[in-house]
Amino acid sequence: MTESPTTGQKAELLRLDGVDVFYGEAQALDGVTISVGEGEIVSLLGGNASGKSTTMKTVLGLVRPTRGRVLWRGEDITGWSTARRVAAGIASVPEARRVFPQMSVEDNLLVGAWSRGRDKQIQADLAEQWQRFPRLRERRHQAAGTLSGGEQQMLAFARACMSRPTLICMDEPTMGLSPRLVDEVLDTIAMLNRELGVAVLMVEQMAELALSIAHRGYVLTTGRLSLSGSAHDLLHDDAVQEAYLGGAPAL
Repeated sequence: MTESPTTGQKAELLRLDGVDVFYGEAQALDGVTISVGEGEIVSLLGGNASGKSTTMKTVLGLVRPTRGRVLWRGEDITGWSTARRVAAGIASVPEARRVFPQMSVEDNLLVGAWSRGRDKQIQADLAEQWQRFPRLRERRHQAAGTLSGGEQQMLAFARACMSRPTLICMDEPTMGLSPRLVDEVLDTIAMLNRELGVAVLMVEQMAELALSIAHRGYVLTTGRLSLSGSAHDLLHDDAVQEAYLGGAPAL
């Protein structure tokens, strides 16, 4: 599996600035501030009900903060629709893949390019996905619902790439996959980041694996930011080790 990349100063793409989110009377996020720089992989960690998925939904415009702002390249996009955010360069790989099961693999990919209208480069980008994911090319006319879990995850990645994103938000990309496929998925994320320069904000329960390919990370606890730092520092933080990684790291 790919080792964690070195961290460095990156121009900021995305910032959640002091965000509060409520579901009725229940507060899901409390003053959360996070950022993602150009070309960074940022892991968002935490246990159940920590606020990870709500943070992702806030980035994508699926929930609106009560307080705070969402900034994209320095512009306040808090009031933007999800569609407008996608068109601006924010793509999503949702939890459990959520491919369109009755549609072919190729049609799933074309759905990913909907925000580009009649862009003449769509067919060229489709060919690029076939080259990047040869197993998908072999199954291009097959119903997406008949693919294996790992193949569906690759399809979800390829579909996100079809919008030519600057940032891909990934919600639990390894969920439900075998250990062998988990490594393959994480290697693919690192490859997309390295070859395309696309930034990644990744919600993940498997903290050690997520941090192994990340530049930086944040830890949420009951809706509040409890830790942040480089992936290397978080991997060796005693609190993270005890809460998420099951003890001291191997030397």
